[in-house]
Amino acid sequence: MDQLGHALSVLVGDAEAIEPHRLIELVDHCAGLLGAEHAAVWLADHQKRTLVHLAVADSRERLPIDGSLAGRAFITSEAVADQAEEGGCVWIPLLTGVERVGVLEVATAEPAPDVAALRAFAAVVAAELVAANQYTDLFTRTRRQQPMSLAAEMQWASLPPASFATKAVHIAGMMEPAYDVGGDTFDYAHSDGLLSFAILDAVGHSLDSSMTSSLALGAYRNARRHERSLSETASAMDAVIKGQLGRGRFVTGQLALLDTPTGELRWLNAGHPLPLLIRQGKVIGHLECVPRPPFGLGHIVPGVEPEIATAQLEPGDAVLLYSDGVVEHRTSDGVDYGIERLKGSLESAFAARMSPAETLRRLANSILDFHGGDLHDDATTVLVVWQHDAIGGAGS
Repeated sequence: MDQLGHALSVLVGDAEAIEPHRLIELVDHCAGLLGAEHAAVWLADHQKRTLVHLAVADSRERLPIDGSLAGRAFITSEAVADQAEEGGCVWIPLLTGVERVGVLEVATAEPAPDVAALRAFAAVVAAELVAANQYTDLFTRTRRQQPMSLAAEMQWASLPPASFATKAVHIAGMMEPAYDVGGDTFDYAHSDGLLSFAILDAVGHSLDSSMTSSLALGAYRNARRHERSLSETASAMDAVIKGQLGRGRFVTGQLALLDTPTGELRWLNAGHPLPLLIRQGKVIGHLECVPRPPFGLGHIVPGVEPEIATAQLEPGDAVLLYSDGVVEHRTSDGVDYGIERLKGSLESAFAARMSPAETLRRLANSILDFHGGDLHDDATTVLVVWQHDAIGGAGS
């Protein structure tokens, strides 16, 4: 068995029998079997601004994602070598599919290590980290840079992975403020050539809105898994919210279906800001859809079928769903981020050929910086890029 095969065999075999927090020691040991002098895991924090050293002892050593070699590996999803290090240090992105977990630091005595072998090793490390995370709080505590509210705890626990891709489609989502998010959430699922996705924004703040949002999300997933139509799903969400929480509680949002072989997009708008269409790297406008009442208020228009809007996407087109907190939340001076700043941030990221996940990371950072790091309303985004048959080009 070659070095890589042996290292992976030990990693996968021993990971099944050790305490979850000892995985980082096992990673270091197995990296040694590949000739490395040392290996360390760095996890991205919830806001994806910082990489935090994962250690049993609470070292809290951090590296900025913007402006560091480790951060460059995270941003580009490519290996980055530190040529200044004697012997060499390589930063390898930790990826599960396209989902960015963090970065693996590998110090070697060799000036030109086998980067392909290290990438294969890092892929298995990432998978083991995700699996072990189910059985320990160490990784979650490491990622957190400040205390998290109960409302945010509930929302984060219900989210799907932040990004996913096939050859035909790429989707990413992001929520801010990460540590105090309440009523916003998003979801998606892919099966048999169909991408289902949604964004939801519950009325109110804090725990009440989080509970409303969680109930709406559960109703959405239940209807989706029963293969209900968009209008049937909306009705099911209406019934659950009104039946369990009574009048006055509601959720704005959008439910969408993308046929990934053809690029046909269908969606339903429940009192939510209209999606933006990005084509050839430029925001060309909103996708129009006559709104129905927010979920939970469908009873105010009994017997009225909602509009199911349709659009034919072109290869490379992107669609952004966003909550009102992205553009409408105002600073203390009464200035909002606004649609023009949103367009500018999107077009800048597409011009730089950033991935959907990196596009949303930059957008979230831009919004936070605009508000001085203090958001009083949730700002959530979902970006879908239809690539037809290949991942490449703008938005890849």
